[in-house]
Amino acid sequence: MDRGDILSGAAFSAVLRSAVAFVVVLLLFGWVTITSVNQSLIAELGDDVHQRWDIVAAEHAIDGDAQIAATISTLSRVASGGHHAAALFGAEGAFIAGNIMTRPASEGLQVGPLDHAAAATGAVTQEYIYVAARLGENLLVVGERLDLLYRTKILLFRTLTLSGFLIVLTMLSVGYYLSSKSLRRLRDIETALSKTSEGDTAVRISDRGGSTQIDRIARQMNLHFDRLSRMIATTRNTAAAAAHDLKSPLGRAYLSLGRAMERVEQGEDPTEAMSDTQVELERMRVIFDSYLQLSRIETSGDAPLIARVDLRSLTAELVETFALIAEDEGQSLSFAAEAGSDYGVTGDAQMLQQLVVNLLQNAVTHGSMGNRIAVRLERDGPALRFTVADTGPGIPAASMERVFEPFFRLDPSRSKPGNGLGLALVRAIVEKHQGRVALRDNRPGLIVEVMLPAIGP
Repeated sequence: MDRGDILSGAAFSAVLRSAVAFVVVLLLFGWVTITSVNQSLIAELGDDVHQRWDIVAAEHAIDGDAQIAATISTLSRVASGGHHAAALFGAEGAFIAGNIMTRPASEGLQVGPLDHAAAATGAVTQEYIYVAARLGENLLVVGERLDLLYRTKILLFRTLTLSGFLIVLTMLSVGYYLSSKSLRRLRDIETALSKTSEGDTAVRISDRGGSTQIDRIARQMNLHFDRLSRMIATTRNTAAAAAHDLKSPLGRAYLSLGRAMERVEQGEDPTEAMSDTQVELERMRVIFDSYLQLSRIETSGDAPLIARVDLRSLTAELVETFALIAEDEGQSLSFAAEAGSDYGVTGDAQMLQQLVVNLLQNAVTHGSMGNRIAVRLERDGPALRFTVADTGPGIPAASMERVFEPFFRLDPSRSKPGNGLGLALVRAIVEKHQGRVALRDNRPGLIVEVMLPAIGP
């Protein structure tokens, strides 16, 4: 796997940007923290040296100049390593006692270097915080080296740097892992698309059950692959079935035309032969029209269906028409719909009419004497349930899905009336209206159930 592809992946790039943002925030936080600590410690150390200056000043008020000089000398000898500073200077700046050899230039609370007499052992800085103020005729200086302040700032800096480094390293490692994982999934998708373009319609992207965007896209692409595979298989089957269905009427039309020409040559009336030719040509026209209608529905895309159609009145009119046809065939046809319900749907009235016609025609055509056809329309929550149940021969369970394929016929000899497009049209129209259609065994017979989104409650 190319490392460059991983580093340029969306996951790693996002983590890298987050890491840069984190470093910027960490720098700002570190600056604010160190500044705050610096100010806080300076204030505390300032209070400390002020207190010590006040203690020495209090002793001076009691014991006088001579005793205070001795006290400062003693403190200077005890304070080793140059950490503490104390000195007494005369009015003219002359050194009297202590461990600071040169009189500070300024008075008050100061931060800066001092000329300390002791060797600076273990020092991290030469700066002191000190108070220089008048004590009678003299100048008393009391201070402390800022080792604690600088050690604290160094410790804070190291802590923030180490923790920032570890956090950024962890973020980049996680980003690298996620990017490599995403790249593997993208390579799977790329491979599947490449094989599909080469004609392998059986290839699918492995579903690892994840919930990432790539996993959702992979599942959606598998659905499209399934649909593409069905469409290709259907196209192949349709081409073979269409050729078979057109071969017979075309052959019969050719023979009828031959007979008509013979009769013309013999001076006889060719009307009967021409009528036979017209019948066969009409059969071919019906096949072409049905297939064109199916193709238009399936390729119409997502064009909005905005008309309001009252499915109850539409069905009632068609049932009334087909009831006469069923009666002529020795069958019965009934229609029932719950009163007081709204049976409006948003759709195309001509398509929905074709749907009902195909279902009624199938029930009558494939039923025998005594067949009872029951049409029912009812509300089922936000949907309409439209069912056509008959007591005819039914459909084997193994073929209930295949009958929706164009030109599929249960009769292998294809000798019975029909072109195998009725239920294919039904499913195309139902899916166009965002519904679903299913077949069930009526024992005996068949139940066709169509669910369509309803308008209103």
